[in-house]
Formats: sequence, structure tokens, C-alpha cells
Amino acid sequence: MVAAFGLLTRLPMPFTPPRPQGVWAWPLVGLGVSALAVGLGALALAAGLAPPLVAVLVMVAQAALTGALHEDGLTDCADGFWGGHDRARRLEIMKDSRIGSYGAVALMLVMLARWSAL
Repeated sequence: MVAAFGLLTRLPMPFTPPRPQGVWAWPLVGLGVSALAVGLGALALAAGLAPPLVAVLVMVAQAALTGALHEDGLTDCADGFWGGHDRARRLEIMKDSRIGSYGAVALMLVMLARWSAL
């Protein structure tokens, strides 16, 4: 469980090398991250913040807690899927640390969808 939190979040954890046996804990890490972010959102709502701002705050909290791991993966996938013409080029694009236009568009659309869902 500690290895899963160390791998999937930016929360300070004692180093434990990730092992395949720890995959069962990944959904629990997601639940924990979401619970922290929603708890922060509930406090913000109780403090009188407008719901659209609370939604942004929850999204920022999730990205901060996870180090934007999923957002990075989404942009890499979108850039590779739409940016390359053959398998080798797609893999090369996905390994590149820079974000391309397809990744930027995918990230923007997913963030807008998340915001509207919250």
C-alpha cells in the first residue's frame, strides 16, 4: 500500500520499490486522492466559494496530489496517436517530454469535461 501511494502520488512516503503484487492498492490510492480533493472542495463550499471555483480547486488538488501523472499520460497518448504516421514515430513522440498540439487539445477538452462534471 505504501509503495502504491509512493508511486501514484506526491505524498511523502518511505521509499518502497513498486511491485506487481501492489496493483490491488491502486484503486484505493485513487479513492484516497479523490477523498482529499473532495474534502477540500467541501470546505471551500462551506467557506462560501462559488461552485465553479470549487471545481477548479478540486481539479488543482487532484493534479497536485498525483503530480499530474494522468494528465501527462493523456497528452503523450494523444500526441502519439494522432501525431505519428507509423509505429516507430508514434513511440518516439510518446517518449518526448514536450507536449504537442494534439496533447494540448486533448488535455484542454478533458479538463473542460472534468470541470463541467464537478
